[in-house]
Amino acid sequence: MLFEQIDKKNILKAVKKSVSKAKKEILATMLLREELKNPLPFSYFNLLRKKVNEGVMLKRLGFGSKEDYNRVKAKHNFKSNSYKLRYIVQKNKYQRLIIVDRKKLFFGIDGLYFTCKHKPLISVFVDYFDRNFKK
Repeated sequence: MLFEQIDKKNILKAVKKSVSKAKKEILATMLLREELKNPLPFSYFNLLRKKVNEGVMLKRLGFGSKEDYNRVKAKHNFKSNSYKLRYIVQKNKYQRLIIVDRKKLFFGIDGLYFTCKHKPLISVFVDYFDRNFKK
């Protein structure tokens, strides 16, 4: 099976478990406005901060307005060379995802959540992320 659906009530737990095992890199996207209106729990950001402090590179793409970007940047200032946040104004390019060590992918489509370890599919999402991150 290329990917497996995860129940919405279990997605955060599954992501946190995978993130806790990260050794090299975490790639993640977010809608900036959603991040401000419905933030993920502090435990999630504490875990991200812990991984960054361990030297894991955290790269995040934020989609939305410049104002929301500035607010999110101030709120989640990791103050580390292992943390990068890029701003993308075109929300139509947004794809909800998190990739851990380029080996495990979590993504969401229309309120449904999935996970995948299939390298060719992960590669497609990594390419999407890298193209947008370099802009």
